[in-house]
Amino acid sequence: MPVIITLVITFFIGLIPTIRGVKPLISWGIACIITPVFVLFAEFVLPYSGGGASFWPIALVVGGFFGAIVGGLGALIGVAIKERMQ
Repeated sequence: MPVIITLVITFFIGLIPTIRGVKPLISWGIACIITPVFVLFAEFVLPYSGGGASFWPIALVVGGFFGAIVGGLGALIGVAIKERMQ
């Protein structure tokens, strides 16, 4: 569930600034940071709840990849909405 919430936040971080006039590349770059920050927060700030090995490097790479895709999708949809509004 936290992963879904993080990806939704990433989508809207890519979408909303693009609609408000920020360049899509900058919105996408900002959105790409959200998922890796969440993974690092979950690993190093929240108390550890697992019993085995921690796979945070894998989660960082995979989460960063999906965060980049979702953030880019949000920025692209933001560009489409912005063009439609004009």
